[in-house]
Formats: sequence, C-alpha cells, structure tokens
Amino acid sequence: MEGSDIYRVGSARLSANVDVFSKSSRGEDEEEALKWAAIERLPTYLRIRRALLSEGEGKAREIDVNSLGFIERSNLLQRLMRIAETDNEKFLLKLKERIDRKKPLPILHDVSGIIKPGRMTLLLGPPSSGKTTLLLALAGKLDKDLKLSGRVTYNGHGMDEFVPQRSAAYISQYNLHIGEMTVRETLAFSAKCQGVGPRLEMLVELSRREKEANIKPDPDIDMFMKAAALDGQATSVMTDYILKPQAILSDEAMAEKHANRTGELIEVSASQKNSLERGHSQNRKGVLSSKLEAKVRDLNGKQGMVLPFLPLSITFDEIKYSVDMPQMFIEEVMELVELTSLRGALVGLPGVDGLSTEQRKRLTIAVELVANPSIIFMDEPTSGLDARAAAIVMRTVRNTVDTGRTVVCTIHQPSIDIFDAFDEARRIDICQVESKVTVSYCMKLLTASTTILQLLLLQRGGEEIYAGPVGHHAFKMIEYFEGIDGVARFKDAYNPATWMMEITSEAQEAAVGVNFADIYKNSELHRRNKALIKELSSPAPGSRDLYFPTQYSQPFSTQCMACLWKQHLSYWRNPPYTAVRILFTTFIALMFGTIFWDLGFKRKSQQDLFNAMGSMYAAVLFIGIQNASSVQPVVAVQRTVFYRERAAGMYSAMPYAFGQVVIELPYILLQAIIYGLIVYAMIGFEWTAEKFFWYIFFMYFTFLYFTFYGMMAVAVTPNYNIAAIVASAFYGIWNLFSGFIVPRTRMPIWWRWYFWACPVAWTLYGLVASQFGDIKEKMDTGELVEDFVRDYFGFRHDFLGVVAVVIVGISVLFGFIFGFAIKVFNFQKR
Repeated sequence: MEGSDIYRVGSARLSANVDVFSKSSRGEDEEEALKWAAIERLPTYLRIRRALLSEGEGKAREIDVNSLGFIERSNLLQRLMRIAETDNEKFLLKLKERIDRKKPLPILHDVSGIIKPGRMTLLLGPPSSGKTTLLLALAGKLDKDLKLSGRVTYNGHGMDEFVPQRSAAYISQYNLHIGEMTVRETLAFSAKCQGVGPRLEMLVELSRREKEANIKPDPDIDMFMKAAALDGQATSVMTDYILKPQAILSDEAMAEKHANRTGELIEVSASQKNSLERGHSQNRKGVLSSKLEAKVRDLNGKQGMVLPFLPLSITFDEIKYSVDMPQMFIEEVMELVELTSLRGALVGLPGVDGLSTEQRKRLTIAVELVANPSIIFMDEPTSGLDARAAAIVMRTVRNTVDTGRTVVCTIHQPSIDIFDAFDEARRIDICQVESKVTVSYCMKLLTASTTILQLLLLQRGGEEIYAGPVGHHAFKMIEYFEGIDGVARFKDAYNPATWMMEITSEAQEAAVGVNFADIYKNSELHRRNKALIKELSSPAPGSRDLYFPTQYSQPFSTQCMACLWKQHLSYWRNPPYTAVRILFTTFIALMFGTIFWDLGFKRKSQQDLFNAMGSMYAAVLFIGIQNASSVQPVVAVQRTVFYRERAAGMYSAMPYAFGQVVIELPYILLQAIIYGLIVYAMIGFEWTAEKFFWYIFFMYFTFLYFTFYGMMAVAVTPNYNIAAIVASAFYGIWNLFSGFIVPRTRMPIWWRWYFWACPVAWTLYGLVASQFGDIKEKMDTGELVEDFVRDYFGFRHDFLGVVAVVIVGISVLFGFIFGFAIKVFNFQKR
C-alpha cells in the first residue's frame, strides 16, 4: 500500500485549508486579526454573542449581537444583499458553505509498506492509530463513508485485478457462530458455502475454455477427470487412485507406513491427489519422511496443505481450491487449529455454555481457513484472552503461517511470547515452482527479505513510525529505535513490544523532542522500502488477472441448500424454541378445548355462534402473538451471525432469508396439525373432510404469517427489543379491526377499508365462513345460520377461494419483506 490517505468526513471547525472562523477577505490588517483572535479566546457562551461589525474603509469593531441597532442591521443586510436578484443566492450559498464545512479527519496518513509473503506481519499501534482501518483497507472491506487515496497492490495487481474478497480472508475480533451447531458442522457449512463448485461444473467450464482456445487435452487425463466428475464414478476412480500408491511404495516406505497410523497414509494419499490437481508431482517416500521428521520436531505436528497460490510470490496463477471442499480438508483444518478433540462439541453461547472464548477464536480462524485463502487478515486475535489462551491462539496462527499463507495481525499489546511468534527467524520452506519467470520474481522478494515489512508500527493519527523487519529477538527493531537520540535503551528481559510502545508514546515523543514519523520518513529504511515498493508494484511477467464469473463461490441454489441445512441443525437442537412452542400449543389447545367443550355443533342461537367464533379468535391471538414474540430473539441471534458470514463472502442475503423462512414451514405445520386435531375434536366442529381441511389450512397460514411478521419486525429494526415494541402496536390494531369485537358491517364507513388490510380479519373470515357459511339450519330466531353469518359479520362461503389466496399472499408478503429488509438494512455497528 503506497501513499494512501484514508479519512472520515466529519463535522469540524476547520476545513482542510480554510478556517470556518477565518478572517474576512477584505480585512487582512493585523488589527482585525487581533480582534478576531480575542473573540475566539472567549468562552463559548460569550463567543457566540460577540461579532465584528464592519464600519467601512476596512475598519471593524467588536460588538454584542444582542445590542445590534436598527441602522446597523440595515447596513448589514445592505452589504449582504445589495441586489436582491443575485445577492440573495450568493448569501444563501455562503450560509450553506459555512454550515456544511467539514474537516477530513485522517485515520491513515501516507502509510506505505510491504506485507512479506508466507510470513506473519504484526501491526501495532496505540488506540485510534488506524490499525483496523488499515487491515480493512488491505482486505478490500472499507466502509463506503471512508475515502481512500493511494494504491494497494498484490504482486503488482490492483484491488480490481486481485479480488481480495474472494482470495483473502478477514477474521474479525468478534466470534459469532450458531450455538446449536458442532465444531465440525460449523466448518462443514463454511466449506459448503466457500467452495469453488462441484467437479462437474468446473469440468464444464474447463471444457468450454479449451474448446474456445482449440486445445486438445491429454486423452487419459480427460478420461480420468470426467470419470471422477460424473455421479456414480467419483468414488471408484478416486478410491482406486488414492489406494494406488500403496502398491508402488518402496520397502523402506512400506516399513515407515506400518510404523505410522492409518490417518497419515490418508494424508499422504490426499497430498498425492492434490499434487496432481496442482500440476506438480511429489516423491512419495519424501512425503512420508517429511511427515516423520515433522512429528519429531513438533509434538503437535505441522500440517502440509496444497494452497491455491504460490506462497512466496503470492502470484495467483490458475487458482484452484480444494474441489467441492472434501471432507478430508475439513479434518486437516481442525487438526491445524487443534480442534479435533472438540469436533463433536456444540459451539454454544458465549459466556454461557459450549466453547470457551479461546476455542471460539480458533473456530473463527478455522471457518475462514476452509475456504483455503491465500492471505489472512486477523483483527485482534488475542483480545479478551488471558496469557495462556492467547498463547494457544497464536500457536494456531503460527501453524497457519507454516502452511505457507500470509498472515497480518493487529494486536493491541502483545506479550513476550506473542511477540516472539513474529520473530524474523520463523519462515517456511520454499515451495517447488515450475515457472522460471515466477522463480525469478520470488528470488527478487527473497533477496530483499531483510527490508520487506515484518512489523508495521503506527502512532495516533494513522502515521507510520516503523516499517521493517523485527529480527531475531526483536534485534533489528531495537537497533533502529536505539539509534534515535534521546530514546531510552532497551533493558534485558523486558518485553520488546512494551518498550517500543512506551518510547513512541506521545508523552515520550514530546519529552525527547522528536517526531518519530518524520524520522522514519527520512531514514534509510524508509527509502529502501519505497524503492522496493516501486520495484514490486508491477505484476510479474506472464502473470494474469484473477477471474471469478460470480460474486460468490457457490451458485444461488447451493447457497440456499447450505443455509437451509444450517437452519435445520440450528432449529433441531434448539428445544427451548421449537419444543416449547409445540408444548405451549398443546397446552393452549387443551385449555381451549375444555373451555369451549362441545360448542361447535351448537347453532341454535346467536350466542352459540359467538362462542364458536370466540374460540377461533382467541387461538389466533394467543398462539399467533406467541409465535411472533418467540421467533424474534432467535432471528436476532441468527442475524448477527449472518452479518459475519455475508461479510466473509459465504452467501448473499436471499439464501439466508430462504433458509430462515423455509425452516419454519414444517414446524408450524406440525403446530397447526396438533392444535387443529385437539381443538377440532374437543369443540366438536362438523367432521367433514372439507371443513377440517379449511380449518387446518387457515390455522396453518395464520400461525405462519404471525411468525413471519415477528421475523419481519426484527429485520426492519436494530434489535428484537425494539422489534417487540413495534410489533405489539400492530397487535392491538389487528385485534380491534379483526371483525370479532366490532363486525365489519357495524364499523364506521370511513374505517371499513382497514378491515380488508387486517390479516386477523381475513383469518376469522375464512374460519367462520368455512365452518358456518354454508349451514342452512334455522336458528331460534327463525333465521338461517348462513344468512346470519352473511348479514351480521359480512362473511360469504362462496368467497372462501379469495380468502385463501389472500391468507397465502399475506404470508408470502411478510416473508418477502423479511428477505428484502435483511438484504437492504444493515444494523451491524462494526
């Protein structure tokens, strides 16, 4: 990133070049300047009451605005609007200009540096130094209200060419996950969403491009890829290939094989398969030997992964991800972040149950790793952790770097152990590279490795004061700062990070009388960095831009099915919501059944019909409002996780809304059937297939639209507390216009329109009309039941089809508004 300024536009008294309370263009004399300075020194209460009144000939005097006389006011208006047709517009523009003047508030100022590929880079600085903003800028995730100047390049490719949103991962300091899913299921969901696509789709795209370029593939390779991609052949062909190495291992390798567990052989086979996909071959004996050596060197074992990039140069040449994210890769990621023992543990709620804070942080890292990113940006990975937990997380980060990835971390105050993790001595082995052009480009980086950024130190205001290697035990960093006159010497056994933050604080900077930002900009280190930036800001010869045909890794249908699978697990393992709702419905059904026992067939009097309608009315409000209220906290929690997953590029808003809406359908259907069977039998409505169907139908869609309404209320509000307040206001209105308290025929004519806009009114219309709208029995008044229902309530049996369509439409409308609001509104604070 070179020569960039990032700033937020905010209200301030000063603009970039012009003072809001600057001297008038006509009063350049020192006397007026002194008078204006005197006004500015006054307290705010007095300052807004004092002003300079021009008296002509360049003279001005200080005056109390409250004592402004008639003649003085007239002269002021005369100067402002001498010619009404033109000066009025100028006056308004000047007034608007003063009010709207804003000062750019710098967050980052002229920050330049290089992120060393295949290494960990530590980003340090005090609060408000712009660490997170720089991280977001590098990851291509800056907010729209931030203005950016300068250039960020990846191996010379600009942000539009490299597409960091698809090839890099940003890990926030907030660990948001679905508590009802296990560790492995969480990773599996991330893999479903962030894979490149099924083998068949990739093969179709490859075949199309080969045809356009008139390229004939190798027949054997073509046969193998097609057999592996087509359904029914993938298992046999791939299995034969994976098992093939066992037949050609040398005697020595076979001995080593028997000495190792079966899981290592699977890892070897996976390495061989991925090597073929990558275009490189590996010596099988060498793979086994390296595995054994790694086990001896590191008790935890270092993971070797096939990455979709060349880690030393970060050149994305014919990028490949693990095809359709194999299950084996998920296992490797879990082992990499040391979560294998917790694979079946539920994530749980933070601070309540499930994983600890440190384990949740490692899970957050793993969720991004399954996408096989080339570069990982971590914002405060150790925040909120004690020393032991932070050390475990940093060991995970180090393991990630050992796989060849580039990692950039922001840490507020690293301990000695954490700081040692960024030691210059830690580096990865050089990968095997086929292209001579790429090798030369890698060697250019390696030759300049002593000046490539290892530590980036920012001070308050977003200015960099050091950008260079840390060195073994922070030797190079200490050497740089000790070379500045007046800086205190480093003490043995002291934390280098703490010492560095202390000597570069604003207080120490003022005490020593130096400007660390200016010293760095005039240093030889800065000149070497700028020269290297200029040299590496052009793409390597022969490299090509990345191309992604779609914004997301998976097609829309795959995103929908993945989100539905996640919601299924979340609901199935959330009995406080799903099971309690069913139990509540059963209890209400039994209570209403006993209260309105055997009243369904009584139709002799108007009161009998009112009683039967009362059972329907009560059920709609009791269970409907309960559904809407209980779903709101569930959706609120799911939405916070959705914000993180959408920002990570897993899926768009519509698949999430689809999964959230569809998963409610079977649960509400079960709820409606349970309630309908109990109440219909106990109240004693007429047992015909048509009437029973209509009763279940209207109850089902009523419970459904109430549930969707609760979800919609959350989607259009910042949190479920406000959603509950907003929703409750409509419950009262719906109750009033439902047609039970005051029938539609008895409503004032100017309010009847809202009856047709009230969902509950349509529900009662359908229930009453379906049960009593076609009954031709006479009541004790001599009036037919059918006629009474039509005349008193305004319900007609022949209108049932329209009512059914409207009820379904209301459910669809609320579900659509929920999805639209999720897509458009973003209430995430950060």
